[in-house]
Amino acid sequence: MSLAAQRRTLRFRATCLAAAALGVAGCTVLPKPLTVEERTEEAQFDRLAMFADQEPLTRSLTLTAAFDRAIKYNLDARVKAMEAAVALEDLDLANYEMLPKVAINAAGVTRSNREASSSQSVETGLQSLEPSTSTDRTRFFGDLTLSWNILDFGVSYYNARQAADRTLIAEERRRRVLQGLLQDVRRAYWRAASAERLAAKVRESIRAAEAALPAARRVETEGLRSPIDALRYQKALLDLLRQLESVQEILQISKTELASLIGLPPGKPFRIAVPRTTARQLPPLPMSILRMEETALLLNPDIRELSYERRISVAETRKALLRLLPGINLTAGPHYDTNSFLVNQHWVAAAAYLNGYLNTLITAPTVMRRAENSEILTDTRRQAVSMAVLAKLHIAREQYLAATREYRRSSELSDVDQRLYQQIANRVATDAQGELEKVSAQVSALYSELRAYQSFAEAQAAIGRLYAALGLDQFPDRVEVLTVLGLNDAIKIALRSHAEPTNIRPAGDGVGDGAPAADKPADVRPAEQSPSAAVPAGAAGGNAPVLGEAMPNHMDKPTATALLDDGTSGRAVVAEAHLP
Repeated sequence: MSLAAQRRTLRFRATCLAAAALGVAGCTVLPKPLTVEERTEEAQFDRLAMFADQEPLTRSLTLTAAFDRAIKYNLDARVKAMEAAVALEDLDLANYEMLPKVAINAAGVTRSNREASSSQSVETGLQSLEPSTSTDRTRFFGDLTLSWNILDFGVSYYNARQAADRTLIAEERRRRVLQGLLQDVRRAYWRAASAERLAAKVRESIRAAEAALPAARRVETEGLRSPIDALRYQKALLDLLRQLESVQEILQISKTELASLIGLPPGKPFRIAVPRTTARQLPPLPMSILRMEETALLLNPDIRELSYERRISVAETRKALLRLLPGINLTAGPHYDTNSFLVNQHWVAAAAYLNGYLNTLITAPTVMRRAENSEILTDTRRQAVSMAVLAKLHIAREQYLAATREYRRSSELSDVDQRLYQQIANRVATDAQGELEKVSAQVSALYSELRAYQSFAEAQAAIGRLYAALGLDQFPDRVEVLTVLGLNDAIKIALRSHAEPTNIRPAGDGVGDGAPAADKPADVRPAEQSPSAAVPAGAAGGNAPVLGEAMPNHMDKPTATALLDDGTSGRAVVAEAHLP
């Protein structure tokens, strides 16, 4: 080979290698971190979107208004609302999967020479026909085919039923998030209310205690009291200071915590409508634990979610049975081909196919056992969750009773400390000993008042846990306490709301900041009772979905019955609920 030919060969190989390298490099994707500019743009967008389209808070925040704003503007609630909306879109897609498949195909084909062929005799091996063609070198063809597989339709039908149940599961998960959110709002609100009421007093008491420390040390150095008594007094004073400072820290962050729960920007000032002392009452539980258990087993979202999972497992079993059967596929549709050699360039074709796999006969027993075990597993999970819910209900009840006793004792102690401080402050004391005793009484009285507020906040947290265990989405007229009429009314409305199939619809206008939710009429109102303070179930602002009217449901609904006290005569009212 000549030198020039070798060089051409080398250049050709180099060109091929370079082209291969470029091709490999073009098919390789490397990690690309976000730039500072991209993250800055996203952060600015998120900051604007988090607090966009919010109603201004123009008046003092009540507990009912805090519930309303939390449901409308809390981002976790919005996430669950959008998950419910996505689940509903999945249901629409599953419904479309049941329709016959319509396929359109079109193509243009050309070749460099004719598609010709000849025939050969089988007996003599000689060519029997001269080469011939029946196809144009360039042609266009297409078809529109309607295809329907009976087996796929059955599977798609059960897929749609499962998607419908998953939309209900998404609603139950959203209910669970909202119930936890309102529980957190209830506790944070009362902590913020105590901060609103006592923050100035705490700062004043801390300053007074800090100012009294030098006097206490002077009492020790000047021998006005025994050294042991003086040191014990200083120790008590420092201990009270430490407690007050820790409480002050909690109070300082309580409003920030509440603001984050109701969707207000951190650091934005707002005022709490502190209820009167007479509003801080904790009545006894309005119904027996047995009736609470019945209600929790009916309405708790954790249990209801697993009930829907049970229906999904049943549908999965039926899908497994269908897949064991042979499939029948029906097709029909018009065809067109520009091939000039065809006698008929337009025609309609139809076909029926039967297909199946013989190995399904081998796997059928295993598939059936697995399907049955899946149903048993779902039942066992639901029973385990039911046990956990009942335990939570009993714990919440005991915590509420304990919190009631703690609040009662704290209130009595606060009242005694307040009277003691007034008696000491009314004394005419000119010596250091009298001033120290006054400061100590002032700090003790304030700390007792703080303990009373904190114990009431813990009692409210126990009420929230009780509502969450019962599975209530709507609250009595006085949302801060438990009442016979209010709680029974909320349970009846909840049972009736779950007696109908549910759907997702765009949210309407929410309750204003200052107007209590009780002013808005409930969907269901017993004739003998006032309207319940219905918290909008899932209003998340904008076009976020909420619990609404009717969703098609293909499953039969089991019926459950609960006995509820009517709150007036001690009689029992039978409330029948068709669980969706």
